[in-house]
Amino acid sequence: MIIVMVDDSPADRRLCQILLNEVYGPDLEFFEANGALQGLETCRATSPDCVLLDYKLPDMTGLEFLQQLSFRATGGVPATAVVMLTGLASEQVAVEAMRSGAQDYLVKDRISAESLRLAVRKATEKVSLLRALKAEKDRLTQSLAEKEVLIQEVHHRVKNNLAVIASLLRLQATTMPDERLATALRESQNRVESMALIHEQLYSNGNLREVDLARYAALLTGNLFHSYGVDRARIACRVAVEPLVLGVDQAIPAGLILNELISNALKHAFPSGRAGSVTVEGGRAGGRVHLSVRDDGVGVPPGVDLVKPHSLGMQIIKILTRQLKGTFRVVCGNPATFEISFPEGECGEAKLQSAGSGR
Repeated sequence: MIIVMVDDSPADRRLCQILLNEVYGPDLEFFEANGALQGLETCRATSPDCVLLDYKLPDMTGLEFLQQLSFRATGGVPATAVVMLTGLASEQVAVEAMRSGAQDYLVKDRISAESLRLAVRKATEKVSLLRALKAEKDRLTQSLAEKEVLIQEVHHRVKNNLAVIASLLRLQATTMPDERLATALRESQNRVESMALIHEQLYSNGNLREVDLARYAALLTGNLFHSYGVDRARIACRVAVEPLVLGVDQAIPAGLILNELISNALKHAFPSGRAGSVTVEGGRAGGRVHLSVRDDGVGVPPGVDLVKPHSLGMQIIKILTRQLKGTFRVVCGNPATFEISFPEGECGEAKLQSAGSGR
């Protein structure tokens, strides 16, 4: 046990050395300093386990000494344990000492071998625990950083794999003599690309758990307009989604729903060169997320069963809405509006199943 005592009283230093010898015997290395500057130099030279520090020193106060000593602290962990010694039985002094970095406090005229032993043990154990806590925190920080890099790489690879699948679907569609089959493959390609876009946002933005739905909606809309070869001069597009951050469990089904609704509008709302516009809106209200896709095209054709839809796109929307524990509503007429609402931060266990085709 290495102990440095900084005190201008030789008698007090001698007393503490005797008491500590009773406790530690030959394991004690005791160093003395009669002033703060000498004490700081001794601490630098010996790296003590504990410092016994007088509150009143000739060249500075014990609190000022603690401030100088704290410069050696790393990561908020004290450089060494400190027990403040004073002849003033003042609680205020004790509070100031603890705030300045001391681990314990003793009144000189009450010091005994037992009280000194307990104070040194308490102070050194506290510093030891702080060091262990910092080491564990550093280990966890490093482990978390490594895991985040790994997760980022996983999202990158998932995005690349999805891009390969989308490319294969696109190539397969170009070889199909049946236009209905080619269209179905292109629609599947768009669905895969909408999921790939989520993973691209996750790894490129550095946030591995959340997606900015406003940015995603803008990118998705642009991709779909390009995929369907839409003339922007004929069909205008407006994306008005407020800043809306969703977890991955909600972002993927919500993104797939937007993909179906926007694709639905581009495929069916503007036949025979009809002009018009598509508007994508979204926001939060009352603890729920609200998304809508509106078009001023031909409207929802009569006879379409929205309760028990037969088209694959509408079935996907209904399934994903249940997964989000949300509601889906269609406002027929012109403009035709498709609305989805779901609670923030909740996602069910339902999984996507597919069947059928068309609007």
